[in-house]
Amino acid sequence: MSLMGIDIGTTGTKAIVFSEDGKILASSYLEYNLLFPKKGWVEFDTEDMWKKIFKVIKSVNSNQNVKKDPVQALAVSTIGESFTPIDENGNILHNTIYSSDSRSVKELEYMFSIIPAKDLYYATGLPPQYVTALNKILWVRNNLPDIFKKTKKFLFTEELLHHKLGIRDYRINYPLSSTTLFFDIREKKWSTEILDKFELDPGLFAIPTPSGTEIGIVSPEIAEELGFSGKVSIVTGGHDQQCAAFGVGAISGGIAADGIGTVECVVPIFDEIIMKDSMFDNDFSIRAHVVEDKYATFAYNLTAGSVLKWYRDKLAPDFKERAASKKMDAYDYFFSDIDFEPSGIYTLPYFSGTGTPYHDPITKGSMIGLSLSTGRKDIFKSIVEGLVFEIGFNLELLEKSGIEINELRAVGGGSRSDYWLSLKASVLNKVVKRMDIAEAGCLATMMLAGSATGKFSIAQAQEKFVKTGKEFHPDPKITELYGPYFEKYKKMYGLVSGMYD
Repeated sequence: MSLMGIDIGTTGTKAIVFSEDGKILASSYLEYNLLFPKKGWVEFDTEDMWKKIFKVIKSVNSNQNVKKDPVQALAVSTIGESFTPIDENGNILHNTIYSSDSRSVKELEYMFSIIPAKDLYYATGLPPQYVTALNKILWVRNNLPDIFKKTKKFLFTEELLHHKLGIRDYRINYPLSSTTLFFDIREKKWSTEILDKFELDPGLFAIPTPSGTEIGIVSPEIAEELGFSGKVSIVTGGHDQQCAAFGVGAISGGIAADGIGTVECVVPIFDEIIMKDSMFDNDFSIRAHVVEDKYATFAYNLTAGSVLKWYRDKLAPDFKERAASKKMDAYDYFFSDIDFEPSGIYTLPYFSGTGTPYHDPITKGSMIGLSLSTGRKDIFKSIVEGLVFEIGFNLELLEKSGIEINELRAVGGGSRSDYWLSLKASVLNKVVKRMDIAEAGCLATMMLAGSATGKFSIAQAQEKFVKTGKEFHPDPKITELYGPYFEKYKKMYGLVSGMYD
């Protein structure tokens, strides 16, 4: 019997069905759109979103390979923080409010008057920010009182899938619970102390439950509608970043996943809770991992691949055409003719605000050191250097807080570049491994589904399905060349940010 892994993301959903030995039997993907009803508001068109998610599931189930080897269990990787209110009859009362929605800034300020931000951090592991769910739920109560009164449950994206598959004993996995700002990270349960302070009933939320727990089956009527054959177990999954880390084998201290896409997010894994003022000051969270008794944090830059796309489309459209004429990917073309001599240009890659450690929403993208001899290739190289420096700076701050990182496991579009990974290994002085995995989120949830239903253990799944590819080791010559530039880069934000005060 086969296993289904589902990845519900910001712009689309993918479902992959794997055989028990890890072979992909079928996959499907559909996109959907975010809505922006007012300035700062970000929502999903929830009805359209779920039509497409179900269409993706139907699509893979209709594949002949899957019909011959029907799905026996499924689990899902989802976006964090986003929730949907439902009434006592299970009806959706309002569009899903997305994590980056900033309508609840006033509620966040109010929260700090009740519980100081640092106290919330030490209780939950989260430095409070506008993306967290608690302030948004308070916004619903303050601004949509009729909807709040009708709300039986606030379901996060995983539980909403379970609801639509027929589950009524709602369970939320620990990693998603970690995004709420009212999850006791030590006791692994809702903090009644926090909820009581804000007069919120814990019964409004699903029960926190470990990832990889079998919680029920797809109801027969819905199974028939979606093309499932026989009993299909539903297993708790995880937040997308922790799932991606699990999918690349980051399950113990010292190993970090490095997802290099539109955003670059490094997810270090560690074996015990580490909470310090320095973590709080730099906005580094402590979150439950999908592996029991392991923890994760996020270090990220909001503009990684998107800065390269900006370069491709705005500064080098003719290079893009040349690449096409050579039947090359544009980025492969850009990387094909650059060396490891520092560009001498300092690029601050904050083209849409910053991630950690500053969380500054004001765009401060900058290039310093341009001259009349500067060419477009120099600018491209400086962008890649800046992206490497930015992640290196974040990891340095994490290590100063006691989080050890020995190895990065890279996935995503940026991981295809040998140059990028070689430079990163040398600047960061760490081993970087490219993963032979295209869809880490779906692979991770397949492994969770299989382990929960007795197909294999977590350790067996990791050994069998997680494969590393090419390794990149620090080159002492490159490390020495770039050392002084890296040190100067760390001062850039302080110099530039003062211009925007």
